[in-house]
Amino acid sequence: MQPIWKAWCVQIDVTNHCLPSRNCIYCTRFVRHLRNDQKFFMDMPTFENALLSVKDFPKRVGIIGGEPTLHPEFQEICHLIKKILPNKFVQLWTTGGPRFEHYKSLIKKTFRSIAYNEHNEEQRKVCRHQPITIAIQDVVADKKLMWQLIDDCWVQRKWCPTISHKGAFFCEVAYALDVLFDGPGGYEVNDAWWRRTPEQFQDQVKRYCPSCGAAIPIERETIDGNIEKISPGILEKYRQKNLHIKEDEIEIFDKKLTAQAIEESRKTWAPWNYRGDVRKDNPECG
Repeated sequence: MQPIWKAWCVQIDVTNHCLPSRNCIYCTRFVRHLRNDQKFFMDMPTFENALLSVKDFPKRVGIIGGEPTLHPEFQEICHLIKKILPNKFVQLWTTGGPRFEHYKSLIKKTFRSIAYNEHNEEQRKVCRHQPITIAIQDVVADKKLMWQLIDDCWVQRKWCPTISHKGAFFCEVAYALDVLFDGPGGYEVNDAWWRRTPEQFQDQVKRYCPSCGAAIPIERETIDGNIEKISPGILEKYRQKNLHIKEDEIEIFDKKLTAQAIEESRKTWAPWNYRGDVRKDNPECG
């Protein structure tokens, strides 16, 4: 794993509310499975503190969700960005929608760039998401191999650490798992959290990564499907937490993956290239 400060971007998750039409399987924020009490809009003091904590972060800052423009104080979000990070490369991650169209002028004045992934009908037929609801601890029996895969996880190498209403996390999917399973929250948000080395965030690695499927070299699924693969251990957790699941929209994945099968899959596996349009190993392809 790499130090947090080496990430090409740090995200601030301002909400996990999303447009109803974007009910994608294997969403990295597990939006379709959240209970109503787990959905949030980050309050402005928390958001301001998040911005202050990354003033000296060496790379760019992202504003992400859910759909960030759904935040009822989106104008104030933009105001604080211009006030606190006027010279920082700040990027908006959005799926579009009516609120995005409404705020287009403000967005153009606030953000250096826009990561626009509409998840429209055409994209939904080609975008292939990693089945993160298959827990690696459920399907990789060789624990030494499991930890080797986790240590080389593409999400940690190519995507982003994040700040949420529950604190700071070395990995954006780890944050989402903390919300999903009512975890203890992340690190205190200050100007030191993102300076952690891999040795210093192993508590989060051990807490979240075994329940995640991101590091498994396995076939991905197009996001227009309704059937989501889920491993037995994760399904049991979903039921214990009263998370939203529809029994006719899940497929229990109870296979055990051998080292040979995993090695064979790794030869052509590129989960970060979920749209199939990336021609090089670019960390910004996410």
